[in-house]
Amino acid sequence: MTNTAAVRGADEHPQSGAARRPVLAEVAAATRGPRRFVSRIGAIVPASFILITIAVSSSLGQPLRGGVDVGELLLWAAFTLMLLTPFIAAVLVMLTARRGGLVWTTTLVYTVVTGLLGVGVDVTVLGTDFSSASLSLVSALIVQVVLLAPVCAAVAFLVHIVSESARR
Repeated sequence: MTNTAAVRGADEHPQSGAARRPVLAEVAAATRGPRRFVSRIGAIVPASFILITIAVSSSLGQPLRGGVDVGELLLWAAFTLMLLTPFIAAVLVMLTARRGGLVWTTTLVYTVVTGLLGVGVDVTVLGTDFSSASLSLVSALIVQVVLLAPVCAAVAFLVHIVSESARR
């Protein structure tokens, strides 16, 4: 026969309430309100960065100033569409992913980080010489797509692994 109290006591670690680590379910329950709010307004974030990018691109390129040159207008539209790539991709992912899920949340975080980087570059470009604007904007796009997208995907993968191991 075994002493059940001794077995039960061996499994439990004597920790004070302050030193006890929170369980994922407790954290999820405590953050339910903010997570609902973010999931309701989350799709607005990439849309607002799309509008900001179009506004900055319009102020730099001024596609409709004076007479309308179709070639210039098409070049401006192609360049602006290229700058919108991360945000259009984010909107598409957010529309197809489960709202509030890991993919959706990762896309939201990616959009915020990418958008803040883009706005920072946009503000810098508006204050500098317009001839170097395209180089700055394209370099920011490369950082957004080539560097930040894989980092966000890797973080989401790690979060998934940790949450799966915590469930077991």
